[in-house]
Formats: sequence, structure tokens, C-alpha cells
Amino acid sequence: MVNNNMWKEELKLNERDVIDAIEYVRKYNTETNKIEIKSAKCGFPKKCYDTFSSFSNKNGGIIIFGLSEEKGFVTEGVYDLNDLQRQISSLCSDSMYPVLRVDILPMEFEEKNILAVKVDELNQNKKPCYYKPRGLMNGAYIRIGESDELMTNYEIYAIESYNDHIVEDIRPNKKGTIDDLNKENIEKYISKIKRDKPHFAKIDFEKCLKICGIMDTNNTDVYPTLAGTIIFSDYPQAFYPQLFVACAVIPGTELGDVGSLGERFIDNKKVDGNIEEMLDGTMQFLRRNMKTRVIINEDGKRIDRTEYPLEALREAVANALTHRDYSVQTENAYISVYMYSDRIEIINPGALYGSNKLEKLGTYKSMEVRNPHIVSILEEKDSVIENRHTGIPTMIREMKKYGLSAPEFYNERDSFKVIFRNSIKNLVGGQEEWTRKVDKKSGQESKTIKHYKELVIKFCNKPRTSKEIREYLNIKSRQYVSSKILKPLIDEGKIEYTNKNGPRVKNQQYVTKN
Repeated sequence: MVNNNMWKEELKLNERDVIDAIEYVRKYNTETNKIEIKSAKCGFPKKCYDTFSSFSNKNGGIIIFGLSEEKGFVTEGVYDLNDLQRQISSLCSDSMYPVLRVDILPMEFEEKNILAVKVDELNQNKKPCYYKPRGLMNGAYIRIGESDELMTNYEIYAIESYNDHIVEDIRPNKKGTIDDLNKENIEKYISKIKRDKPHFAKIDFEKCLKICGIMDTNNTDVYPTLAGTIIFSDYPQAFYPQLFVACAVIPGTELGDVGSLGERFIDNKKVDGNIEEMLDGTMQFLRRNMKTRVIINEDGKRIDRTEYPLEALREAVANALTHRDYSVQTENAYISVYMYSDRIEIINPGALYGSNKLEKLGTYKSMEVRNPHIVSILEEKDSVIENRHTGIPTMIREMKKYGLSAPEFYNERDSFKVIFRNSIKNLVGGQEEWTRKVDKKSGQESKTIKHYKELVIKFCNKPRTSKEIREYLNIKSRQYVSSKILKPLIDEGKIEYTNKNGPRVKNQQYVTKN
């Protein structure tokens, strides 16, 4: 595997890092989100600014010049080491904005000269990095898998609004007035704050509304803020029609699957109202459509258990409502909650905010807050948020109690997704049944990726394609099966490719190693 230490900004690139990267792309026959291969046998590549930009804007990475991807990553060497270094230095200093400081390492590999460049991710307040001759809108890239793709208008806006310290949740709602908010609920809230914060008690009511981010004043005009509207209005959708939760039960494992009668949805509902009402309405929908299992523990006691832990789902829905992007760029986007036969997906508009990273989720590391006034109000109301930063640990803990795998988090380009998976389904005697393993002491189900691997090892007693494996496990996500099951089994030496050229081979098959 590639040495993770190479991605730490304070460390210099070394030959071992480069060799590890080459061995990785050859083993899997593919570049990655942090490794790019460039042919430079006949001169400086005409287009490589896109990779410098994309690595600078997301995660960093290493670019290796002197291998041919088209020929299976064979070593070709570079045309001229000195000129190649000059070209790269000129590109980073003169054509990229902001100027990039990269680590360049010329070296000999397989009796040929190659050159590697380590590009660090820029600090959030320096992004986006773009190629000046093409301008910001056409020259800023982001790394998606193994490709460099132009940043969308939303991605650029999200970075720039963060750098400009724009706080969207206090944006004035100029379609409404302060009278559109529920006065009784606001008075209860302000009274509670004054009880909890003695210094706050000295401030007059109108100023309290402004300090809390409920009201916006512009000279003589007074408007409710977005935060005030979606928390205290009786019907926020009168002003923001798309700020709702779309819930649906899908009769299968993919959007578009249909039931025996041709139905696309077993149940669906548009949940609107203020944030608290949307949370309650969404949870009612999930409870109504969730299976309840009966488990008999070793004492013969019956335990009724919902298919998923409700507390974990509540935290995920609350997070989506609280931390979604409420900017003008996503104002017409809604939160989606899909119940499939094998999982629940909760998708909210807006990628992770600012410098937040997936690896920070559920840790003690400080996370930046996109909607500070919404978070503060809901936290003080004790209605949606109970303890800040405990949501994701709660999801993980509750799923573990149920013997289910931890929730999965995906930071997409313009959205954030949480996936909760239920127990594995297997084919037994031609019929589907729930695979369950009950711990004798706790009476809890225990299912992990380990069990998926065990099933694959047995199933691949003869060559099987990835599609056949996914169908056998009843998992439609190619990415999940590849990254969580197949690649680890390959690395562990438990299974192997029938075609040694790797996973990109059409109809590649996997077989258990003897």
C-alpha cells in the first residue's frame, strides 16, 4: 500500500514513496485520487495543469512523469530531466494562482529517468487554485477518483463564500415580515435564554432577536432571517418552497426499481413545516415503514427490535436539517430520505463545510459550523440538538448495539450522504431470509464486513464476476463492494484476479486462493 506519511505536508517526497505509488497503480491497473501518471517521453505534457489544480484543491497527491498509462504503466523515462523540472517550476510559479510550492524529485527507476512531483493541498483560505490562462471558472479543477474535473459553480461559490465569511443563515427573508414568525414561540425562547444567561436578561426584546440571528435590520427595514423563518415560522415553505424533506420507500435496492405491481414507491411523503416539525414528520415516516424483528435471547425473553436504531436515524436527520447548505446556490434543493430493502440513505444539499474533512467526523477534532445561528438556537431550545458534536458518535454507537455496521459517510461534490445498512440478506434454499447472529450475553445481532468477506470467500470457490458477487450479497453499490470487500480480500491474499491485469479488465473474475 502507498505510505500514508507521504501526504503529510511537513515531510519531503522520497524514492520509497514513489516506488510504492508505482507498485500500487500497477497492482490495481488504475490511478487514484492521489496518484497521477503522466507520459513525458516526447516532451512536456500539453495538459497537466488540471492535475496540479485538482490536487491543490482536494487532498493533495503525487504526479509521476515517465510512465505510460496506455501501455499498462510501463516505465518509458522522460525526454529531459532538467527541462522537465524547469517547465514544472514555471507552470507552478507563473501560470497557477495562487503560486504553488511543490516538491520535485528526479530519480532513476528501472534503468530510466523519471520525475515525481508532490503537490500539497492548499489551506482552505487559499483555494481555489486555478490555471490563470483559462481563468477561475474554466481553470479550477477538483480530483474525482482518478480524473481531474472542472469545479462547478457551486463548488467555487462554496469556497469563496467560506473565505469571505458569508453566513447564510442570517440572510434576510425579504418576502416576509417579523409578524410571519410565531410570536409565542419566540417569547418562550427569549425567556429561556434570559433565565439561562443573566447578562442577556438586561437586553431589550428587539435587540435579543437581532443578537440571536432571528431578525435582520437594514436602516428602517426589519426582516426575519432565514434562521428565524425556518425555526419560528408556522410555514417556512411559503417563503422557501423547496426546503422540505422528500421521503420515499423504494421496492428494491436502486432508484427506478419497481414492485410486483409496477409501483415505483411503496410509500412516499413530502415532509414540511419548521425544522422541528420536519424532524418529527420524517421520523414518523421512517417508523411507519420500518420492519420490526422479534429476537429471542438465551433466557427465552422476546425482544422487539426495529430494523434500524431510531436514535441513530434521528441524529442523521437532525444533522441534515441543521447543517445542510441554505445558500442561494442550494435554495431550490431539498433533503432526501430513501428507504431501500437493504439500507437507508439520507442526503442533504451541500458538501462538508470549509476545512471539514470526513476523517474528522465522530472525533474530538474541532469541526467548523456552516449555520452557527441555527445550531445555537436549536441547541438552546433543547429540541433538535441535545449535545453538540455527539451526533455521529451516537449513530456509530447505536448501530453497533444493533450488531450493524457503522454508518457510511460520503462527501459528494454538492451533497453529503449518510448510509445505514441493515442485516445481510442471503439466499437459503432459494428463498431470502435475514441472516442473524445473536450474542448470547447481550442478545444483540452481530454482523460486520468480516461476514461479507467470509461469504465472498465461499462463493468464489469458482471464478465470479463483481456483478455476480454483488447480486449474491444483495448489494448494488459497486464502490462499496470493491473498496470494503474485494480489494481488502485481494490485499489479504484470500482471493485473486483470474486476469492479472487488475480490476479494470472487462468481466474480470475473482477466485478464492487455495
